[in-house]
Order: sequence, then C-alpha cells, then structure tokens
Amino acid sequence: REKVDLEERPFAAASIGQVHRGRLKEGNHAERGWKEGKRVAVKVQYPGVSDSIESDLSNLTMLVKATGLAPPGLFLENVIRVGREELKVECDYRREVENQKRFRSLISSDAGLVADRFRVPEVIEDLCTDKILVTEYVHGGTIDKVVDLDASERNRIGRAILRLTMLELFVWRFMQTDPNWGNFLYDVRTRTTYLIDFGAAREYDEEFVRGYLNIVVANANKDEETLMKESVRMGFLTGEENGVMMEAHKMSGFCLGEPFQSYEPYDFKASRITSRISEHGSVFLRHRLTPPPEEVYTLHRKLAGAYNLCIKLGAVVSCRDLLDEVIEHFKPFRPV
Repeated sequence: REKVDLEERPFAAASIGQVHRGRLKEGNHAERGWKEGKRVAVKVQYPGVSDSIESDLSNLTMLVKATGLAPPGLFLENVIRVGREELKVECDYRREVENQKRFRSLISSDAGLVADRFRVPEVIEDLCTDKILVTEYVHGGTIDKVVDLDASERNRIGRAILRLTMLELFVWRFMQTDPNWGNFLYDVRTRTTYLIDFGAAREYDEEFVRGYLNIVVANANKDEETLMKESVRMGFLTGEENGVMMEAHKMSGFCLGEPFQSYEPYDFKASRITSRISEHGSVFLRHRLTPPPEEVYTLHRKLAGAYNLCIKLGAVVSCRDLLDEVIEHFKPFRPV
C-alpha cells in the first residue's frame, strides 16, 4: 500500500487469490517507464492456501477410496500427485513472475502472434512477492464474449489460439496449461487479445515432444500402425490391452487429429469433436492397463480447452498448415 493506491474491492477472482485494481504512487519507477498514476492489477493470494493443499488432497483421496467412486482406469494416485505438484507450483508467485516474463518475450518475438495482436501484460517485478503479483492493468473482457463478433474475427482469434497452443508445445516446449477462458482477455476497441495468469506453466523435454508429435501426425494421417507403435513406446499403452481398449485408443486419437487431416477449413462447432473424444473415456476407465505419461494430464487439458474455445467461437479454420509449421521446426523430421 506504500507504493500502490489499491482499490479495496476486488474486481476479479484468480484460482487461489483475488485481483484488485490500483494505481502506482509516487516513487522510483521512472527508469522503467512506469509513471505515477499508472494503472496496475494486483493479484493477492488467499491466506493459508499453500498450507491447506496437502491436507485437502489427502482428505479427498481418502474419501474417494472409501466410497469406491474411482474406477481402476482412473489411476487416482497419479491424478492426485500431478494435481498436488501443480497446485504447489501455482502458489509460488515468484515463479509465476518468471513464467509471465518468459511468455511475454516469446509472444512478442513471434511475428504471427504480434500481427494477431496477442500480448502479455508487463510485470512490475519490483512490487511482487511470493504472495503478491503486480502487472500493468489491461482492458478487456473474457474471450468467450467474442461470440458476438463477425465470423472473420472469430476465425482469426480461434486460429491464433490454436497456433499459440502448437507453438507452446512443439516449438517453445513451454506451455501455460490452464485453459480457463478467463485467462484470455479481449479488447474490442483494439482487437487485442491479452494473455494472463501464468501460475500453471510447465516445460516438456524434447524426447517427449518429438514422440507426441509423431502421434499427432499419425492421428492426422490416420496411420494406425505408427499410432500404436508410438503409443506403446511412450507408455500410453502396454501392448497387452484388449481389442475394446485398442479400438477406443485409436478412434479417440484419430478424432483428436481430425482438424489436421486436411487443408480445408475445419468447423469445430459442427464437428462435436470434444464430445466425440470424451465418449471413449468410459472405455479407458474400465480397460486401461497403465496410467498415461505424466505430461499429458495437463497437456490434454490444454488441448481440450483450445478445442472447446474454438467450438464456443464457432471457428471454421484451416489447421493442417499449423501442423506443417511445427513439423518444419523439427526438420529433418524423424520418428524418435
């Protein structure tokens, strides 16, 4: 409060905190280009959140096990472990500062995203702590409000978000894994999309990314042999699954790769793609013999979020060239 004139009432909620508007008070900010009165957004973590994660998740695990609600194919211990690690990371606002600075640099360095007016707000690092995050304040409503705009603008945004997702995974190997629509703010006046909230971000090693790209390409080409071979090699399958499970794995994969099968515009809303993928979930829960690689828990959540956003926008866009772009990055493209 000595450095920021803070509004008492929060204007937004974060996953583990709340966000206040404020203005910088007089101080030594000129060398960074921050003038007195500059509007800022201040995210404040709820007290005690980080301390309660372990006990809350332990209680949840005991409850689910006691009631028998978790089918064996869910591999509950893995889900809880990944969730615990992610929540602990999200509580570290110092780490989020570094994530946001990194994404700001990556996005501002990509000509395509700059042309599509994608931006990450600047962090005012001097005012941040492990429980407080201060950034420049940006105008905009949540991205789902774009549904009221013309088709060309909705298609532009949907395609840009898909391209961003592909870059995060296959080129940067650093992904913001929270697909919440509230993490995309759209300013109707300038047609700028602001990306916020980088607490949930992770890196992927090159070996995993190359293997996963092989699977995506196999899905896009409906190459069953490569899909199954790579799925066993990467640990999605053991190779001992029954025919029902193998068929569900193949069909959900081909469905996931459907937007990339052709250079023709893909109608996400008409395709019902996420509903069709989820239809195979019950088979996985009954017949899966091994948990998927740890990386995919957050990765598939992000991919589903990108697809769902395109459905919400009613986006009809060509996607195969987006896959070509990331394949080009890996040239000479080769199976792992």
